[in-house]
Amino acid sequence: MDGFEEFITTIYRIVSSYKFYVPVLTICVSFLIIRAAQRIVKKFINKDSKSIEVKRKNTIVALVENIIKYLIIIVAFLIVLSVWGLDVSGLITGLGVVGIVGGLAIQDALKDIIMGCNIIMDNYFVVGDVVRYNDFTGEVIEFGLKNTKIKNVDGIVLVVANREISSIYNLSQKSSSVAISVPVAYEEKEEKIAKILTKVCTLVDELDLTTKQTEYLGVDALGDSSVNYLMRAYCKAGDQYELKRKMLAIVKRELDNGRVKIPYPQVEVHNGKNI
Repeated sequence: MDGFEEFITTIYRIVSSYKFYVPVLTICVSFLIIRAAQRIVKKFINKDSKSIEVKRKNTIVALVENIIKYLIIIVAFLIVLSVWGLDVSGLITGLGVVGIVGGLAIQDALKDIIMGCNIIMDNYFVVGDVVRYNDFTGEVIEFGLKNTKIKNVDGIVLVVANREISSIYNLSQKSSSVAISVPVAYEEKEEKIAKILTKVCTLVDELDLTTKQTEYLGVDALGDSSVNYLMRAYCKAGDQYELKRKMLAIVKRELDNGRVKIPYPQVEVHNGKNI
């Protein structure tokens, strides 16, 4: 029992020491403050609106959330160091807040933070924008002090360090268009096809995805086995994929209704030497 009592006494002495419970309380309180800040921030984020101003506000709010989180972590870290007997006043006086961040983070992290601020100030993009980074195109789903997350139509998420974003294409700050070339057999009359595709244009405009009237542009090319007719629809950036799928479905349906043949490659096989 003497050994057990000595063990309990040792544990009690450690737990009751301010060097133990103050850091633990500091970490717990910091965690609660961060969680409370995140809940407050969510109330200011409007995910239903796609307007540029609302998306810009959401991005700035998310950035402020990250700044608050890092500041709380830094303050908690300094409190723990102070409780453990380290002199942090000299560190604060000598280096300042920026120096402390630089001492706690590596150089690349500082570059990420600086570039993150530049992205906001120079209006590179905001959360919800469709962007193209190198050969990757997708929607910005998260923007933080250190990195940016971009999700493409296949659900793949690309995480890019902010310091790497020296140039990026923002596809949401301009309108997009969808061009469709419709192959039709040479036997079909051009007047008949023009009438069908003009009707298709009207049906496409009824989808409420287009920003201006869909155009039938006429013959686009004379292929090996088909005459290709060109159509073009206009929409907001990011809607072009959905618009293209629905537009192709309408084209196929109307061509079938009009009994128009869509040619496809065929292979003729001969069995024997005499052809």
